[in-house]
Amino acid sequence: MFEDFEARAGRLAAGRAEAQTQGLAEALRDLLPPEVRVETNEEGVLLSGLGLGRRVVLDASLRWTIAGLLK
Repeated sequence: MFEDFEARAGRLAAGRAEAQTQGLAEALRDLLPPEVRVETNEEGVLLSGLGLGRRVVLDASLRWTIAGLLK
């Protein structure tokens, strides 16, 4: 009986984590410029794009946008 409960809790947690990951990715897509690619994978959300590292360093609004969503 406890194993069933544990398995169900694991499935619920995985589903919630996936929903949060998708929600974060959607929020980032809405906020970031179109040249920044936002993808989800097993580990979370991946941001990529030409010169993204440089842009994050130079653009304070981009840093604060990302930091605000990660709270």
